[in-house]
Amino acid sequence: MSNITDKVVVITGASSGIGESTAKLLAEQGAKVVLGARRSKKIDAVVQEISASGGKAIGLITDVTKRAEVEALIRKAVDSFGCVDVLVNNAGIMPIAPMADLKVEEWDRQIDVNIKGLLYGVAAALPHMQKQKSGHIINITSVFGIKVFAPGGTVYCATKAAGRALTEGLRIELQRTPRFPHASQRLRFSSSALLRHGRFTARRPYSNTA
Repeated sequence: MSNITDKVVVITGASSGIGESTAKLLAEQGAKVVLGARRSKKIDAVVQEISASGGKAIGLITDVTKRAEVEALIRKAVDSFGCVDVLVNNAGIMPIAPMADLKVEEWDRQIDVNIKGLLYGVAAALPHMQKQKSGHIINITSVFGIKVFAPGGTVYCATKAAGRALTEGLRIELQRTPRFPHASQRLRFSSSALLRHGRFTARRPYSNTA
């Protein structure tokens, strides 16, 4: 991954799990990582560990359900490192309960984090990437966005399916934008949208419960 050296990578949900592991791996490869998560002690610990190992990392308390906080995370990346090359929309929650239990508050929370949080990330990062004509937006979804498991995961699966649809829709829209007339239509792995040197690509989802 030599091409990741000095790239500025913003990761949400970075205090544990896939987000933390991604941050550490990319920092080891020379990326400058900007980490967002709700738990300040956890995010501080990840930043300190990466820094102690010689990597470059900064963190900011970020609740992806709050648009202003997501915008602040992207702004911190730009102010600190000059740009944002990659956004990894990783934050997600997965409460499990049959729909008949009517845990409406959990439904709302999943929509806020898994869908609106993703949208807030795109809204904050995309203008910078369009201006610099390069960048990657990676939306972490799940195989459960394709295959529903129920009872228990119906709402979660719906939110992950929405993530796939939003990613593909973003690819199509940018493909039709004059600024990106040569957008690729190839489908690869992981549900992600890639914007790089004026080319936009969608990727297939891979297994993840983020």
